[in-house]
Amino acid sequence: MTATRVVAIVCGLASVYFLAILVPEVGASAAAMGTGDFYSVGPTALPNFAGAVTLLLSVGVFATSGPAAAEGDRRFDRGLGAGLVFTVMLVVYAIAMPSIGFLAASVLFMGAVFLVYRPASWFIALVLTLAVPVLVDQVLRKLFLIPLPSGAWF
Repeated sequence: MTATRVVAIVCGLASVYFLAILVPEVGASAAAMGTGDFYSVGPTALPNFAGAVTLLLSVGVFATSGPAAAEGDRRFDRGLGAGLVFTVMLVVYAIAMPSIGFLAASVLFMGAVFLVYRPASWFIALVLTLAVPVLVDQVLRKLFLIPLPSGAWF
């Protein structure tokens, strides 16, 4: 089995868990807070959509990934190692976000991703590391009025 298929299986199982356990909890919590008549869709619409898309993409990645690696082929280990490094970086990002804020955590996360995966152009990587978190922060805060964690830095 290839590393791509392993990651697809893990993401697919996480999506099923998310859709079966976590999304219904969001709906139950929202129902306990009041009627919510001012919403055109319920609070579970976006989580259901995100979980379904992730599940569909996981199935697609699994179905289109190549055959199993031959005996002694080290590509599986390299691919799985890169996936594990990225997973650890995501966990650290999620843990750091409440204490240092969305913007600072996002800049540090993108910088770490570019350092680990070596971009073709360091200039473009630097521009993206600084511009994308600021743009996403402004869109979420100003356009969608979503409160984001604000840490001690920002």
